[in-house]
Amino acid sequence: MNIEVEIRAKADGFDKIKKALEKIEADFVGSETQIDRVFGASKFLDSNKMIVEGGLSARIREVKDKKTLEFKEILREKGGIELNSEVTSAEMAEKMLKKLDFEEAFTIKKIREDYSYKDFKISLDKVEQLGNFIEIEKIVSSENKTNEAKKECSDLLNILAPGAKIETKKYGDLMQELINQKKIA
Repeated sequence: MNIEVEIRAKADGFDKIKKALEKIEADFVGSETQIDRVFGASKFLDSNKMIVEGGLSARIREVKDKKTLEFKEILREKGGIELNSEVTSAEMAEKMLKKLDFEEAFTIKKIREDYSYKDFKISLDKVEQLGNFIEIEKIVSSENKTNEAKKECSDLLNILAPGAKIETKKYGDLMQELINQKKIA
């Protein structure tokens, strides 16, 4: 079983980070626009419609003509299990999610630039409504390796974006907070 360990930090811009990536000789993998339709099931939501720790979120991700259905275990402080499968129809995936009591919550649109460095994936994300972020990810094979991987990701972040503050909330949490704030205003 693969466990995704990732850290993310808010970035003012990407110029300095790109220079640091060049300096360590990270490889540019590509750029893409991702549209994520995010779904939550009532049994995994708290009173603020935030996914509870250990709960599942679901999303239908569209990148060009490719559509993927994903389930993600939400563990904010350590890596969670992520399951995904390509689907031929976003509409059929949505129908299946609704049968499983998942309702569409919001859409996250981002432009992502991916880089690889050793066994890390580094993403520079320009997220509509939320801003710019750097995300560093490492895949580990067992839960007892997550703490070490988290530290390695943090060390790499300090090289690429010194002084950047780690954001422990997922994009979905940040978007739901933004939606909740707009409802109050």
